[in-house]
Amino acid sequence: MVRNLLLIRHAEAEFPTEKKRDFERSLTTNGQNQGIILSTYIKDLPFELDAIYHSPAQRTLETSRLIVDALEKVPRFMDAEELYEATGNLMKAFINRLDDNFQHVAIVAHNPGIAELYSYLTRKFEPYVPASCAWLECDFESWSHLSGNTANQRDFYYPGQF
Repeated sequence: MVRNLLLIRHAEAEFPTEKKRDFERSLTTNGQNQGIILSTYIKDLPFELDAIYHSPAQRTLETSRLIVDALEKVPRFMDAEELYEATGNLMKAFINRLDDNFQHVAIVAHNPGIAELYSYLTRKFEPYVPASCAWLECDFESWSHLSGNTANQRDFYYPGQF
């Protein structure tokens, strides 16, 4: 069974301040625009997402909401605490536990974990700038089979590349 996995880094966020923790950082105006354009890219992919998992940080929540708002079919929309400050290995373990009923999944998370996971799955390197999205295709029956070099990169979206 072919499964599609989108690995998305959140859009551009505010810098942290003494009054605003990293976790509370919102998208900048530019980040909101990046998220809207990214949403159009995702909406035009040849499949509908079954689920979007995002870190509970404000910037990933806002990026995810922009994506969901653009889609015709609303996917399951879930926050996953383990995606905040996760390493690539923790993200891989998270994906290995995904519900196999979900064939097309998006993960919205942070660097460097999202870039580490991408490199592990594809044996490629991309400079995961804010609002980047890798479209990976995997051919296996269960998410538990996801491991190194098992994903085929179908596309890599950079902000503004439309």
